[in-house]
Amino acid sequence: MDFNNVKVLVLDGSGKQPLPMIRGLKEIGCHVTVLCSSKLSTCYASKLPDKKLLVKGITPQDAQYIPFLLEQARSGKYDVFMPIGELSTNPVTRHEAEFTQYVKLACAPREAYVKAFNKQITFDTAIENGIPCPYTRHSEQDIEDYLSQAHFPIIIKPRQGVGAIGFHKFETQQEFREKLKDSTFNPDDYVIQEFVNFENRIGTNLFVDQKGNICTSYAVDVLRWFPIDAGAGVLIKTIDAHEVLKYAGDLLRALEWKGFANVAFMMDKKTKEPKLLEINGRIPASVKVAFMVGCNISRQMLEMIYEQDVIQYPENDKFGMYIRHIDTDIAWFLKSPNRFKAKPSWFSWKNTQEILYYKDDKKPFFANFIQKTIEFKSIMDKKKH
Repeated sequence: MDFNNVKVLVLDGSGKQPLPMIRGLKEIGCHVTVLCSSKLSTCYASKLPDKKLLVKGITPQDAQYIPFLLEQARSGKYDVFMPIGELSTNPVTRHEAEFTQYVKLACAPREAYVKAFNKQITFDTAIENGIPCPYTRHSEQDIEDYLSQAHFPIIIKPRQGVGAIGFHKFETQQEFREKLKDSTFNPDDYVIQEFVNFENRIGTNLFVDQKGNICTSYAVDVLRWFPIDAGAGVLIKTIDAHEVLKYAGDLLRALEWKGFANVAFMMDKKTKEPKLLEINGRIPASVKVAFMVGCNISRQMLEMIYEQDVIQYPENDKFGMYIRHIDTDIAWFLKSPNRFKAKPSWFSWKNTQEILYYKDDKKPFFANFIQKTIEFKSIMDKKKH
């Protein structure tokens, strides 16, 4: 299909993910408008979009967010809406039936998205399909039965949440039972599982088309993350991990996933085996890696929603390419006791690209850096465990 001049509204203009997606859309000839909430939004600073729709302060949490987007959908100005982040994809897909009367939605369908967004459903599905994961409380398992079999330490994380917010580690059963006494704590709101002492984390990234074909497949090793004990990756390297990619593909097919997804695994330090960490059913901040290894995710997304045959890229074999989030890597440097022992060195930029920096479009990098500096204290407070 010729996508020349297909009119796309890209949401989440303040994030890191939209820039490579916009590049992918422009590569196939789309006319791109991006929704921004501030002049410091990364995409507002970019020269790539054909048009920038500035609505100051608008966020997916606003009561007027969906009514505003429905008004835009009815306007006839757009053929496609592309929600990028979790906070926008969730409400937009919740109103999927209303939006699709006027525009196509370039994201996973609501039914698949709900399964992936709920971490408990993800782990229940993994357990039922033989995907290796930490010993995890099944949604139908009594908490006392789980505790009688679990080995401490254990961790909890919200069944629905973003990043490391809400994560907590309990070293002993007594410590966890003290938490159970808290009347505001409901264990059914959390995924509860054994803590895995891991050497490294592998992120698998796949695009599954409407027929269940794996059309993009590449793996990365997360070398540094923040917060330093369990957080989002800040330095990532492409690696050879065929077995782990197969587990990820099996899980996504079991979830009847459609579109792009990131499935993260931990490599157990004791057993050297992969253990499922989570699935992110939205475009990750590191999606730039896909384009670095030759996969145009934007093209695949449009081919899928227009019911075209989706281009199938071979499993990635370009290993040793790095991508870096310098804003959070600075936070890692400030907090980590291994700041001068890290390998590769924190000061090395060999075979490395910064997540937002492009030689032909530098302003988004500086806009993001200014914004993150302003918000540094509040960001750090949110990431405390």
